[in-house]
Amino acid sequence: MSMRWLVGAGVLVVLAVVGLAAPAGATVTLDASQAGNVSGWTLVPAGTNSRTAGSLTVTSTGPYTLSVAFDQTRMTEWNTAAAAYVTGGKALATPLTVSVARTGGTALVPTVTAGAVSGTSTLLATGPGVGSDTFALTLTQPTAITDPALLSGRSYHIVLTFTAASSLG
Repeated sequence: MSMRWLVGAGVLVVLAVVGLAAPAGATVTLDASQAGNVSGWTLVPAGTNSRTAGSLTVTSTGPYTLSVAFDQTRMTEWNTAAAAYVTGGKALATPLTVSVARTGGTALVPTVTAGAVSGTSTLLATGPGVGSDTFALTLTQPTAITDPALLSGRSYHIVLTFTAASSLG
């Protein structure tokens, strides 16, 4: 299963949940219904900005992995009216990080925190697949006084894609 998020200047929106093929005899699902939208995230000009982003539940009949991928290496300038990245736009100096904390279920406790890395998928957790596991999501965006301010109608933006996949075969 895969779920995409948009993160930017106070907005986090769930776009889609789509299925992945699992090996014969194994099933895996990703439930993002408890993730909800995060809005009104105002970043302080210098410091650590953290925000809870709801939770994900993975249900599997076999071993699985939970990972996240990012479309940019850092939160990048977004034109709200055009719904597009600004060509040659500004970017924050430090990558956004996503961390998960297991809040229930059967998975091994995850210890990995993922940094935004364009074009790659970063492992967040693994599980034995004996039922359902719930993970609380936290987004952290450090900022520095040297990060560029944006014009009105612009925000910092990044797309996150969460994927739960069977690790059989």
